Amino acid sequence: MVKLFFLLSGEHKTLPYAELKAILEAEKIKFEELDRSTQVIRIEANPKCIENIRLRAALTRVCCIEFFNCVAKYNEILSYVSKVPFENFINDGETFCVRIKRIRGASPHISCLMLEKEIGGEILKKKPKVKVNLENPDKMFFGVLTDGRFIFGLKVAEIDPGEFIERRPSRKPFFHPTAMPAKLARCMVNLARATRGSTVLDPFCGTSSILIEAGLIGCKIIGLDVKKKMIYGSKENLSYFKLKPEALILGDALKPPLKCEIADFIVTDPPYGRSATTMGLKVESVFESFFSNTIEVLSRGGFICVASPSRIGVSKFGVDYGLKHLESHFVYVHGGLTREISVFLKP
Repeated sequence: MVKLFFLLSGEHKTLPYAELKAILEAEKIKFEELDRSTQVIRIEANPKCIENIRLRAALTRVCCIEFFNCVAKYNEILSYVSKVPFENFINDGETFCVRIKRIRGASPHISCLMLEKEIGGEILKKKPKVKVNLENPDKMFFGVLTDGRFIFGLKVAEIDPGEFIERRPSRKPFFHPTAMPAKLARCMVNLARATRGSTVLDPFCGTSSILIEAGLIGCKIIGLDVKKKMIYGSKENLSYFKLKPEALILGDALKPPLKCEIADFIVTDPPYGRSATTMGLKVESVFESFFSNTIEVLSRGGFICVASPSRIGVSKFGVDYGLKHLESHFVYVHGGLTREISVFLKP
């Protein structure tokens, strides 16, 4: 167990923290949360967990082994830097660089460039047979200025958000304006604690945004949609990403033609927006029927992650049908819609 810190996306206030913790729980990794600050969470865990986060996370940016965490004062930072055994983390002949990230204008009295040079000089003093390489270093030493603190360590992994841009709805062969962005779809799969080899069901699969993200982390996937056009479109999109579903079923999610406890996890985004059809039902009725009719297809101990318009208060529907409401996160979409991303457990 060592101290680790993670630079998170600034796109949402709560989702990045919740996603990272959900991944650790899904992978059954023991950890202790030390603290969190703006766009940073610090934990104590086996550093091998970083690989799980690198492969799964949508809203984590940088993963580091922590050397120290101190008040963001120039002299105090340099005092801590002088005690770091850099010789244990970089070998003779290797190259390195130092990068400092300032979060939302934190600690403006500290020059990131000057601090990078000072720390780089300390490393060269302790390891004279290494060289600076700003473009493609063997090792990167990474620091974050946030909320009056400075957190510093060795970067172990970086997650490129570009892969999610490549999977944005408009770049898929079959497009529909209701399609969920890949990044949010992946985050929902992670919030559901889905695991490799488990079965994920999306009973309102649409263009398969959620199924694609579940499939890419190694889940078995089942999709259901009431519209034939969406089933054909889902098949086309899944094929584009070389994913083979267990089943794509033309059917009504409110009367699902599925066996009891067929799914380990349910992750879904039912229709409720301006471009989506509810087949003549009120939005509240869609969600009430969803919980009443699909809960039986979920295994005991399984999780549901569902998106809904915040105005309907979806948690009450889940609780009324015997689910345990674990968490909710609110995502602003436009003036007429704020999504509530809710997670439930079937006891």
